[in-house]
Amino acid sequence: MKKLACGLLLFYILITIFFVIYLYITPDCLTCYSSDKAITIKTPIFISLNLSPSNVQNKTQTKFLYKTNKIYIPKKITSVFFEIKIGVIPLKRVKISILESNRVWVSGKFVGIKLMTDGILVIGYSYVSSSNNSTSRVPAKEAGIQIGDKIIYVNGQKVKDCSQLFRIINSSGGKCLTFVIKRGRVYKQYKVKPLLSNEGVYKIGLWVRDGTSGIGTVTFVDNNKKVFGALGHGISDIDTGILLDVKEGQIYSAEVVDIRKNNRSEIGEVVGNINENCVVGDVVANSIYGIYGKVIQSNFWNNLKSIEVARLQDVHRGNAYILSEISGNVERFEIKIERILPLYKNSTKAFVVKVTDKRLLQITSGIVQGMSGSPIIQDNKLIGAITHVFLKEPEKGYGVFIDNMLNITKSIK
Repeated sequence: MKKLACGLLLFYILITIFFVIYLYITPDCLTCYSSDKAITIKTPIFISLNLSPSNVQNKTQTKFLYKTNKIYIPKKITSVFFEIKIGVIPLKRVKISILESNRVWVSGKFVGIKLMTDGILVIGYSYVSSSNNSTSRVPAKEAGIQIGDKIIYVNGQKVKDCSQLFRIINSSGGKCLTFVIKRGRVYKQYKVKPLLSNEGVYKIGLWVRDGTSGIGTVTFVDNNKKVFGALGHGISDIDTGILLDVKEGQIYSAEVVDIRKNNRSEIGEVVGNINENCVVGDVVANSIYGIYGKVIQSNFWNNLKSIEVARLQDVHRGNAYILSEISGNVERFEIKIERILPLYKNSTKAFVVKVTDKRLLQITSGIVQGMSGSPIIQDNKLIGAITHVFLKEPEKGYGVFIDNMLNITKSIK
């Protein structure tokens, strides 16, 4: 009897876990284009769909443990709803939005990136040795300032860059300074007394950073809004891992001068020459899905091609290709979508790709730094962008869905 009870309990737990995962990975909203006649949805065999409005037709085919529901979309409607049910028990309501097909300009071009942070980021501590005191100290740490804090004001003065901060500290004459810092979303105030160091300058014992630069790839340009999206992942501080708050930034034209290939112990990189005399865009946002900003009109954006944007449900395992300027010109290189990770659909690691193009493998030995943002195209639709590389298998990496990138552009005016 005990074994039966334990077996039933285990079965109940497994079924509950299955439903929790199933409902989590099922999106609240799907997209269907007005040119589509139907949308296909797969469900477990014991799930039924209740559709509205009532004139929406659903044809179902059963295969072993799942059903394929083909929902036919009537003309001249803007949305369809279906309720996921077990018997008469409703589990989730999903909306299908009927939209005109979306198109963007696809890129694959390398750009130089330079960002200035909003506030000065604290990245580490440094002991201050004073001739008046044999004990080395870290005044900022003693006052309560932490690694990862952003210094916004000192004595009521907005701090713009590291050199300004150093001047304020050194001109203090050792008097207490009032620091306003941002920690997460909370602002805090600390009083810090600088120490006169052995070098004859006043210090508070902090390593700080006010910006970053590098090479990356532009994924797309929204021609209607003149907005670009690049990288597919945010720019974080290399020491703290904190996503940088951007005060201002630009992207520049860049040319490849060297390719450092991957090896099993180190990720390779694109070495580029940034042309600071040729600004091609202003960066206005640094999000977890990449950097975004306004295009500056120039010949740099000529020759981009228009492409249809894929919906989440369009992406599948199988052949695809990326666009990259790794060879000196924007070219297509073959890849495969190996796995789709539904639990991570809203992350920058939503699916796994593998480089299969022999020419690209010869040039780079896989995915290298600088290729983040390379657009991924499947079935002649833009499905996402390269974001990360596997250290031990550099021919493999992750991708982000294009939907997540495009959603960021909605907030850019």
